[in-house]
Amino acid sequence: MLLNQKYEIYPNEKQKEMLDRWLQYCRQTYNSALLDKQRKYNRSNESYTRYDMQTQLKLDKKKYSFLKEVPSQPLQEVFLRLTKAFDNFFRKDAKYRKLKKYKDYNSMTFPQFCFNNKGNRYAMSFSQNGKLFNKKLGEIDIKLHRPLEGIMKQLIIKPQGEKWYAIFCVERQAVPRTMDSHNAVGIGVGLNKYAVLSNGMEYENPTFLREKEKQLKKAQRKLSKRKKGSVNYIKQVHRVLHLHEKVANQRRDFLHKLSYHLSKDYGVIVVEKLNIRNMVKNRKLSKSISDAGWGMFRNMLDYKCEKNGGALIKVEPHFTSQDCSSCGERVKKSLSIRTHICTKCGTVLDHDYNASVNILHKGLEQLLVMN
Repeated sequence: MLLNQKYEIYPNEKQKEMLDRWLQYCRQTYNSALLDKQRKYNRSNESYTRYDMQTQLKLDKKKYSFLKEVPSQPLQEVFLRLTKAFDNFFRKDAKYRKLKKYKDYNSMTFPQFCFNNKGNRYAMSFSQNGKLFNKKLGEIDIKLHRPLEGIMKQLIIKPQGEKWYAIFCVERQAVPRTMDSHNAVGIGVGLNKYAVLSNGMEYENPTFLREKEKQLKKAQRKLSKRKKGSVNYIKQVHRVLHLHEKVANQRRDFLHKLSYHLSKDYGVIVVEKLNIRNMVKNRKLSKSISDAGWGMFRNMLDYKCEKNGGALIKVEPHFTSQDCSSCGERVKKSLSIRTHICTKCGTVLDHDYNASVNILHKGLEQLLVMN
């Protein structure tokens, strides 16, 4: 299995300028290849392949000397990224690709990495001092707060706010899965309670964005009064970014801890296959749904279950909150009604708890079919 391990790096000002410049060259190469692909298809109805892009890059390097400043690996990875994007589009998993703006292209990938700086063909490596090393950048300080475990596959350099991060993609041997139906739990996510388990446990919704909303509004009002491009404007932009980064970090920390404990405690976890993209179209609930981070939580559960030898089962969400978990009678009710009262057997349960039990039943049925 592949896992990403993220570490903060500390480039100096000169290195930051060079990294930012490389990012923009990669973005321009991406946009240029996208336009070439569109032009070729419109003229001759033929595909502009990755080989064609690499051939054009060789010609561009002779014409534009600034492209030689960037290591070849991140530039070539741009074409792989564009090819995958179009493959996803044709599979109807993504929208048609658009030209990338400055803020949209925020990472570059080094597909090869080594632990010493002897090899000339490696664009990034570790120096003898335990720092990131590149011949053009020099040594970059890195905070290795946990050991790198597994076979190194690639390195991603990414700015986030005012900080820079190195993300190592490592391959580890997955723990064999144990489909233990006796140690299974269903999870129903919501906005009042973040998660309700089928065994009755509840986790409160921390609503990090809502708590910082007043501060964000105040900071953004101040930003709107500053003269665009001035020193005070730039300072205020950084304050707003810092608040958003704080909220994102709090949410990510909460979800990491919750998903870790659940994947450790249960062998089989069952969740709903929610279409979050459609759910956020509801203008009254979109902010709260985005703040909850259900999609991120599901992705974390997925890889952590695999890492710990468990299994994550996704079931269709149809009628999980309507059906009675005791007798199966369908009791129609709106989302505003938070108590399930069965008209057939008289069962009275919390709305979310009833849904989580139904989710577990669906997951166990699916597990029997799988086995």
